[in-house]
Amino acid sequence: MLVLFWLIRFGYNAIIYSEGKISMRFLFFLPLYAILSHASVQDISSFHANFEQTIIDDNKKVIRYSGELWASKPQNALWTYRKPIQKSVYINGKKLTVIEPQIEQATLRTLGDEIDFLEIIKKAKPISPTRYTATVKGQTYYVDLSNNLLSSISYTDGYDNKITIKFLNPQHNQPIDASRYKPIIPKDFDIITD
Repeated sequence: MLVLFWLIRFGYNAIIYSEGKISMRFLFFLPLYAILSHASVQDISSFHANFEQTIIDDNKKVIRYSGELWASKPQNALWTYRKPIQKSVYINGKKLTVIEPQIEQATLRTLGDEIDFLEIIKKAKPISPTRYTATVKGQTYYVDLSNNLLSSISYTDGYDNKITIKFLNPQHNQPIDASRYKPIIPKDFDIITD
């Protein structure tokens, strides 16, 4: 089972891909965007980093993904997964586009009201100089900083999976061309909409 996380309008969602079928379900809200918008942590208007995502299930099975993330205020993001599969997840306001070259498919979705962004902001509290925590709708998130830069986000989901996303070589407040967030879907790809 492949779990992909992406930055959405003030939140994260997940796509589960299994045996050629896609279903969407809420997994966790966006502590990253909370950090991007939370002035007491840093005044970040854009974020770019390579990432390594690790998922450890309750049987101790480890799944690893890696790629690159770009995010800009107000509501733009691109998660490019490179290993073990290639997949790009674009978020533009309330529009989500997932492009999967290996199965020649694009999924288009309108994002709803997954979780209120302000709720995370109100609840994100420092528990040390480099760690923040927030509990939203019963889910606790940990956000870690290193040298005042976002270094990781971790949490345990509703299936007891321990998820950590580590950010490598993070860059804050660097210009990101808006065209990066515009998906280009090849004409021969199947398109799935909600």
